[in-house]
Amino acid sequence: MATDLTRTTDRAVAAFSAQSLTLSMQTVLDLAFEPTATFTAADIALIEPIANAVATVRVAEERMIRQSLASLDSSLPQKDKGDAGSRLQLNTYLAMLVGCDERALAHACRRCLDELDWFPTIHQLKERMRNWVSPEAAAISRAKAIMRAGRRASDDGDAAPLPDDERERVNAFLRTHGIGTRFAPDGSIYQEAPVSDDDQAAEAKAA
Repeated sequence: MATDLTRTTDRAVAAFSAQSLTLSMQTVLDLAFEPTATFTAADIALIEPIANAVATVRVAEERMIRQSLASLDSSLPQKDKGDAGSRLQLNTYLAMLVGCDERALAHACRRCLDELDWFPTIHQLKERMRNWVSPEAAAISRAKAIMRAGRRASDDGDAAPLPDDERERVNAFLRTHGIGTRFAPDGSIYQEAPVSDDDQAAEAKAA
C-alpha cells in the first residue's frame, strides 16, 4: 500500500493513515511521553511530517450508518413511533451522521450498547463519537509533543563543543546562580550535585 504520508514543495498539510507508519516512526512516537527520552535529528526528521499532517477520516457510507442504527434498534428498546415516525427518525439520523468516521460510529455504538438502556439520541451518539481518538490523531498528538519538548540528543556532526575557557566561564556563571547544569569538555551536559550557600558565597568571592 502506498504511503499517505507525503509533503509537497509548498508545505501543504498532508493527510496520513496510521497504516503508513513505519516501525522506526512508531518506535520514536512510543517515546513521546517518556520524561527521560531524547531525540536525535534523525528521529525528528522521521516524525516532523506526522506533526504537520492531518488525520485521515474514513467517512462512513450510508449503508454502514443504516446497519449501525438497525443493530441498535434491535438491541435497545424505544417508544413506538409508527411507520411514518420511524422513517422520519431514520432520515433525521442519517442526515445528522453524514460525514462521520466509520470507526468513531462503531465505537459509539458499542458504548451505547454497554451504557444505555434505551435507543440513543443523536446527541448521545455524537457525544460518544467525540470521545473516540483515531490512531492517526494519536500519532499526530505524539509527534507534536516531541516537537514541542525540545529534548534533543547529541548527534555526530553537531556543533563543536565550547572552548575550555568559554566552558569554564559559562559553568562559573551557572554555578554562582545556583543552576546545577554544567557543560563537560566533550560538549555534553550533566547535573552537578547541589552546593551549599557557603560554598556558593566562597566561589562568588573568589570570582
